[in-house]
Amino acid sequence: MLWIVLLYVSAFVVLTATDIGTTLWALSVGAGREFNHVVATTDGLLQLERMLMVNGGVLVFTAGMLVWALRNIGRIDPRYVELPERAMFNYFYLNPFSAGNAPKAVLHYLALPLTMLFFKVFASVNNSLIALKMPDLATPLAMAIRPYLGEGAASFWAVIVVLFHPMWWVALRITTAAIRPYRPPTGPARTATT
Repeated sequence: MLWIVLLYVSAFVVLTATDIGTTLWALSVGAGREFNHVVATTDGLLQLERMLMVNGGVLVFTAGMLVWALRNIGRIDPRYVELPERAMFNYFYLNPFSAGNAPKAVLHYLALPLTMLFFKVFASVNNSLIALKMPDLATPLAMAIRPYLGEGAASFWAVIVVLFHPMWWVALRITTAAIRPYRPPTGPARTATT
């Protein structure tokens, strides 16, 4: 279990450094502005200290919840393991530790770290494309959303929500494929024949 958490923490730190490096690269060549309103200055530059603080908080939360999920892996409802799409959109709950929510929350918090890593890779690739002055992946989506939501935080969060769900789906599929061999079969009991 510990190796999984350490692998996640290491990957998150490396990919955060890559995200920061590619962001600074794109900004240094004058090819873009920081889109994330939480870590951007009013001039569209990167507030590095804030980005480190936000990412540190995300890392502590997701790593802590990953430890909890790994310790409670047996509580996942078998229906979610068989068909993870059932768990895809039911992530709105206040208490993941409750008996009613744990059967899906454990799976969610096993898949969330992978989703975060996907986001980091996406951001780094997108920043690199911007720095190279090539068509990037997020700008067309942001430009399609801006007429409806404006330039501010609402547009940013709408882009995040749109990008999140495909990454979330892939992470749920990979997670359930990884844990399926370690879980007992859930079908009807079979009787031995002689």
